[in-house]
Amino acid sequence: MDYLQAEHLLSLLMGEKAKEYIAQAGRKTLTVIRLNPLKARPENILSLLEEEGFKLIPLSFYPYAYQLEYEPFPVSKSLAHFAGLIYLQDPSSMLPALVLSPKPQETVLDLTAAPGSKTTLMATLMENEGVLVACDNSGKRLRALSFNLERWGVINAGWMRILGEQVGNLFFETFDKVLVDPPCTALGTLHKSPEILRWWKEGKVIKLARIQERLLISGLKALKPGGVLVYSTCTLTPHENEGVIQAILERYPVEIETISLPKGFNPTPGLTSFLNFKFSSEMEKTIRLYPLENVGEGFFIAKLRKKESLRAPLKTKELIKEEWYHYEKFKEITTLSEHFGFDPQIFTQKRFFLNNHIRLATQALAAFPSPIPLQKGISFARPMGKKWRLTTNGITWLASFITQNRIELDRMSLRALISGHNLPAPSGHEGQQLLTYHECPLGYGWVKNNLLVSQLPTRSVIV
Repeated sequence: MDYLQAEHLLSLLMGEKAKEYIAQAGRKTLTVIRLNPLKARPENILSLLEEEGFKLIPLSFYPYAYQLEYEPFPVSKSLAHFAGLIYLQDPSSMLPALVLSPKPQETVLDLTAAPGSKTTLMATLMENEGVLVACDNSGKRLRALSFNLERWGVINAGWMRILGEQVGNLFFETFDKVLVDPPCTALGTLHKSPEILRWWKEGKVIKLARIQERLLISGLKALKPGGVLVYSTCTLTPHENEGVIQAILERYPVEIETISLPKGFNPTPGLTSFLNFKFSSEMEKTIRLYPLENVGEGFFIAKLRKKESLRAPLKTKELIKEEWYHYEKFKEITTLSEHFGFDPQIFTQKRFFLNNHIRLATQALAAFPSPIPLQKGISFARPMGKKWRLTTNGITWLASFITQNRIELDRMSLRALISGHNLPAPSGHEGQQLLTYHECPLGYGWVKNNLLVSQLPTRSVIV
């Protein structure tokens, strides 16, 4: 390399704007959220946020994206965030999933998924249908991924702990679409990670570029011929971006496709040369998003089409067999439907798996074969004798179908429940209750002896 410091690299790429960008390191920038249409009507979520005092501006590039113009307190402590009704995500970070554009009924891989920002967005784009497989190798990060998928109400996704480099051979040519968003030096995120300027080194860049290339190869192996792979990073380093794509172009049957971004962004074509490095002219079809010129972080995105099949691995691993069941097997579903007033046929295309928790997944995900353990769907209920007690994630997933034993709270009753007080129950209510506010599902309570007892996990929530 001919540059040894991040500041020098940024000046080569951004010119005079590099100084302004570096000066903003560590400064708070705009807050952007996504609404969760899988759980509630967007207008109800907005109504809830506005009552809490937040002022929002819609962003044109995605219907459920909003910039927070005013925060009376951190939105991460809001009721909407606690209930899984919103997700904080940088605008540029949403673009890889939007460019990949996964559809319902497709089989999709998120190769380096944790903590789940892009995974939850893809599940939303897929309308919670089809198959979405999310991978990571960090136990800590997987816990965050699992939490976010459950909280978002994602029943079409399964996650696994695995080295990303192994996925291509284990799931050879299985997926219609693949997202590879690997670890990187994150030079596009100085606003929240100013420490990058201290540890950024040439050796780190070279090491990460090798990892990125291996992960990209694994993703290509897992992709069906004719399928689409999106590669993205939140860094600006050519070695981790154009350099990685160039290495793949020279060795694998892929072609770069043109990316059409939604309005609201000012992309720059990928580099065809940098210092003494030369890249394919096709690299102009990739895009760079520079800070200061766009509403979000610095990013690089490439869209690749796999033109033909690759050589299959010599060894295959035996598939794990699991028994997922149709709802008609369980009398407990009839009991739940009578209690909550929903038609049990809503589960016709869903499947249940029994262990300590009853898990719910799409039929397609339940049938998806895997040679290693794959945690599928959400924890829907717990067995309690001959009945099922819905979990918080189970009842909020079911909320749009529940017509009885649901209680719409006013602000005074909500505050009382969050403060740990019991309330007189509405007449005709008994047992487990769906609790809503602004018609948005929050969780559940329990009515016994005409008293409503809250089961809302309310730590750090401001009401």
